[in-house]
Amino acid sequence: MDLKGARDEAAHNWSFNRVGPFHALQERLGLITGTDLHAGRRAVLFAALAYVPMLLLALLQGYALGEHHERALLFDFGAYATVVAIAAFVLMEQSSDWRMRVMMHKFVAQDLLTAADRPRIEQARRVMEQRTGAWWAEAVLLVAAYVLAYRWQFAVAQRIDGGTWVGRVVDGDFQLTFAGMWALAVLMPLFLFLLGRWLWRFYTWGRLLRDIARCELRLVATHADRCGGLAFVGQYPKTYMLFVFALSTIVSAAVAKQVMYAGASLLSFKFAAIGMVAFLVVCFVLPLFAFTPRLTRLKFDGLTLYSGLISRHNLAFEAKWLTGSERPPAAEAVGSPDMSSLADLSLSYDLVKRILPVPIVKEGIVPLIGVAVLPMLVVVATQVPLRQLLASLKELLPI
Repeated sequence: MDLKGARDEAAHNWSFNRVGPFHALQERLGLITGTDLHAGRRAVLFAALAYVPMLLLALLQGYALGEHHERALLFDFGAYATVVAIAAFVLMEQSSDWRMRVMMHKFVAQDLLTAADRPRIEQARRVMEQRTGAWWAEAVLLVAAYVLAYRWQFAVAQRIDGGTWVGRVVDGDFQLTFAGMWALAVLMPLFLFLLGRWLWRFYTWGRLLRDIARCELRLVATHADRCGGLAFVGQYPKTYMLFVFALSTIVSAAVAKQVMYAGASLLSFKFAAIGMVAFLVVCFVLPLFAFTPRLTRLKFDGLTLYSGLISRHNLAFEAKWLTGSERPPAAEAVGSPDMSSLADLSLSYDLVKRILPVPIVKEGIVPLIGVAVLPMLVVVATQVPLRQLLASLKELLPI
């Protein structure tokens, strides 16, 4: 295999998800093969496993429907949102692996890695896999998922008179329904465990970006992307679109329950929704600050070099075309001092001046905002006529 083929194969091997005890368990069960994550099939399976038995148990005990929405599973938007989130977390595995391979391929294809970088990048990959697939991390997440699931449902049942379809609290004793037992055994722990796994992966991804940023990358000060050639890294937030969609769905379901069942006003959640979207954007931008020292240095060095080059070129230009004096010896290296080269150097200097301190690009942030807002629009559509909603969106969008 030639060097290019070896590099491409190395990039192909990058994965968030083919590590860890949970992945190994799914392989043993035949849910995952060595070449295919079967994300779509598993998403349907996990969603069905979480909800269908719970619904059947609720029907058996009469908790599927009822006059009080808190004691009717079919009226609980939160249960639907949790199932959607579980499916989204599983589907993410396929898209995240693909995007990670694309990103690492671009490091290779754009020749940003020096010979010294390649072993360091490979070491970063091994460290990322060890962190991401650590057995103790998944063990902690699993225990935390069950503890949080119990405490969460206990607090809800205690707060609501008569309890919920999950159960009720009587003299401090949590009396579970059959559906509630399934919710606390499967639905909620599965959701919280998968959520925790992705939060842990986000942490290991941030550490990976930091390790990459410390490599001796071949960045170009005059690159048109204004990031030295690293703009493609700024598109990584799109990897987490389904993650953001899942979280927004959970929040939107809680808002829908308050609006439709408790008579709350949609406007009362306006600032909370804006705050959630802003918080998510900030969280996904933060790891990109790992490249700030490199880009800041690239800009400083680039301005210094191009400033000197332009000075030498302009002295030669004036000597040749304006003053007629002897061309300075130091100007020989700048080539022919004509008008076109004057414009080219000015353009190059302007590109260096516009280098961004953080490789943030709208292609990475705008889709994230879009999927965060989408579930909220569904809630708004239940209270605002569709025609009025579309007219309002049209006024906001530049179309």
